[in-house]
Amino acid sequence: MEKPVIIREMQKADIPEVLRLMEAIVVFEGDTDFSLTENDLLKRGFGDRPEFGAIVAQGEKNQLIGIAVHYNIPFMHNHNPSLMLKWLYVDTNHRGKSVGRKLLSGLAKYAMKHGYKKFNWFVLGSNVEAQKFYQSIGANPDNKWIRWTITPDNMVQLSKE
Repeated sequence: MEKPVIIREMQKADIPEVLRLMEAIVVFEGDTDFSLTENDLLKRGFGDRPEFGAIVAQGEKNQLIGIAVHYNIPFMHNHNPSLMLKWLYVDTNHRGKSVGRKLLSGLAKYAMKHGYKKFNWFVLGSNVEAQKFYQSIGANPDNKWIRWTITPDNMVQLSKE
């Protein structure tokens, strides 16, 4: 019998596994510029003012099988912080077992516990499966906002103006 998945907040001891899962999602997204280290995650994820957190899915042998990495925008126009989901990732051999749904449920509990009214995230336009999954949990695309990016070359040019 398979051990039930435990959903909980990230702990310092999870850092090696969180790093492994972070790199896996960056590779999945088609990027090759992954340079985070365990030290980076320890420094940025813990302490007086952590810059990010994660809800983790712990499987058999205490190995992490999924993560929901989040960060907050300190305040918005209404003086309330905004919670952002940075990455949701489940190991490929654990997909289809509701782990992603459980991670988002854990993030929803975290959000309510800490006074967030909602949370937001971005999805690759080409990741149709993820979009279907998000719709299945009651999420909807935010057609009000479009993500914009300035490339390094254009940023250099703009800085000269």
